[in-house]
Amino acid sequence: MRVLLDAAHAADVWVLGALEERLRADGADTLWISRPGKEAVAELLTAAHRPTVPGPPAGHMSVSRLVELARRDLRTWRTVRSYRPDVIVTRSPAGVHAGRLCHTPVVYDTDDGTVAGLLYRVAGPLADVVTSPAAIDGPLGRDHRTYRGYKELAYLGPDRFNPDPTIRASLGLASSDRFVLLRLTAFTGTHDRAAVGLAPAAVERVRATLAAAGPSWQLRVSTEGPVPSELAPLAVDVDPHRFHDVVAAADLVVSDGQTVCSEAAVLGVPALRCNSWVGRHAYQVELEHRWGLLRSFGADRVDELLDAVREVLGAPDAARARHRRARQRMLRWAEDPVAVLEAVVRELGRGEPVRRRPPTAAA
Repeated sequence: MRVLLDAAHAADVWVLGALEERLRADGADTLWISRPGKEAVAELLTAAHRPTVPGPPAGHMSVSRLVELARRDLRTWRTVRSYRPDVIVTRSPAGVHAGRLCHTPVVYDTDDGTVAGLLYRVAGPLADVVTSPAAIDGPLGRDHRTYRGYKELAYLGPDRFNPDPTIRASLGLASSDRFVLLRLTAFTGTHDRAAVGLAPAAVERVRATLAAAGPSWQLRVSTEGPVPSELAPLAVDVDPHRFHDVVAAADLVVSDGQTVCSEAAVLGVPALRCNSWVGRHAYQVELEHRWGLLRSFGADRVDELLDAVREVLGAPDAARARHRRARQRMLRWAEDPVAVLEAVVRELGRGEPVRRRPPTAAA
């Protein structure tokens, strides 16, 4: 079986990479389409020595993103024509479009669902199968397969990820130091139009709150775009494939993005999110209200965010223990998203009609 994997975001490399390992272990042949210029997509694929066709560079403005989508559609279509995969697995519209044009079965994986707006509307309804967390209301597309859990478990589940304890030394931290990871998002995605996160003044207030907690608390900063000059001395400077070790080692993650907060949540690390997306992603609402693994604040609620930061700084061991217990409860409930993806890929790869079945019921 030949499988084409379409990666448009760093998390796609991790999710689909876990799927690829399962498929290749059983003799499947795989090929990736990368997205140069988008976070570390190309770098992660290169570091893992995955067979890759480079896609067009990522666009960062409205017009350039539309141009990128057109170019990516063309590049993906040409790749499908030459590689002739049995199945395409994608988290972006281009893979869906190429599959439809070339009559190749497509699995479209999403944890945004209709919240992604245009990105979903030009992809989900055209895919043969849509896979997603069960928290997302469905049905999505023609055939919607769900799993209890979160895409981050595909690569951060306890059977797939073991944190590297030496990462603290790589961050310049002493053994007695505590540290907060501040992750700032660029908000350049198509679905991020008009979205806002932590303004520079809010970032400075987070820094001041941490400084008031004492010298044992250290701040490290990761950004999706260029690091602001005033934060450069605090920048996380590790290889992209070690970033999840950084997240796992933190005493607290504060971010205005989605993915890193979800990654911290499934690792049992206290996570605080502040942006205008709050309440819109069903899986993150579930992480917060069902498990207590995430706390979210609107972009206009910085005072409440800082109160939550002080709460964790005041009792970090209790916060971490509480989150670890919540994580264990979540893990006992969750399913393996990779197993769901693999089953669908194999079903489509055999050329069998897709069995229509209702989404998995939540336990």
